[in-house]
Amino acid sequence: MQWTFSDSVRLSLLSFSEASKACAALPGFSLFRRSLQPERIEYCRAELLPDCLVGSLAVPDKTHPLHLAFSLAFYLDRGQLILAADEQTLPALQSLLFPEEPLDTSDVFHLFFSFLESLIQEDMLYLQNFEKRLATIEESLLDTLPKELQRTLITIRRELLVFHAYYQQLLDMCEILSEDENHFLPPECARQFSRLGNRVDRLYDHTQMLREYALQIREMQQAQIDLRQNDTMRILTVVSTIFFPLSLIAGWYGMNFTHMPELSAPYAYFILIGVCILIVAVEIWYFKKKGWF
Repeated sequence: MQWTFSDSVRLSLLSFSEASKACAALPGFSLFRRSLQPERIEYCRAELLPDCLVGSLAVPDKTHPLHLAFSLAFYLDRGQLILAADEQTLPALQSLLFPEEPLDTSDVFHLFFSFLESLIQEDMLYLQNFEKRLATIEESLLDTLPKELQRTLITIRRELLVFHAYYQQLLDMCEILSEDENHFLPPECARQFSRLGNRVDRLYDHTQMLREYALQIREMQQAQIDLRQNDTMRILTVVSTIFFPLSLIAGWYGMNFTHMPELSAPYAYFILIGVCILIVAVEIWYFKKKGWF
């Protein structure tokens, strides 16, 4: 598919096989060809040559962040922008290229900039949803089962890690484009990519903050587990302490020596019961006074 917006702005949307044939004669094709295999596109990158810009984009799926929404290779020269993706991705990519608000097609550089900008258009709101999810987890920390909470936190941290790496890659791309060492881009476009890099940098920082927030919640959860374990151990210690004197008495009188006078006393059994009750009562009073109950 190809669209012509003016004499100097052409957009081509091709499959990987179509691009490998149609672009064979273009400058820098040897670098572009490396990205025309979907299994080799694992991250976002850009290589700025004297006559063209080539690279690839690996965009995570916001619905399922651990998977890619799409991956594509791009080729940009002063007159055209070529995007290559697999055939299943082309319809979704076409809808992204032609949203309700049209992209800037004043020149091919603005077209590419608008396309990159559209990839992060709503990402700040998306990251705020992560923040709300983490806040909900924090509020339900006392009520949620540890295993469920642990599983949710692990998923969120993995998703945030995906976007953390994605924004880092976009930031590197924007730095390469804004520096424009080969003077391929117009000065105005270089400044635009610098501003886009600032936006991506803020998204990167926000993602880093959310990762740290998730780690803090994980530490709070572990502290909560430790407190519960301490409470359990305190209760077990108190119960063991209460019954230790009774066990000592039972063991002592369980020896059954022949000349133990208490064994033959008529009221020894009831006196021993009273002594045990008194010991337990004194221990319970003492533990309550110390706040161990």
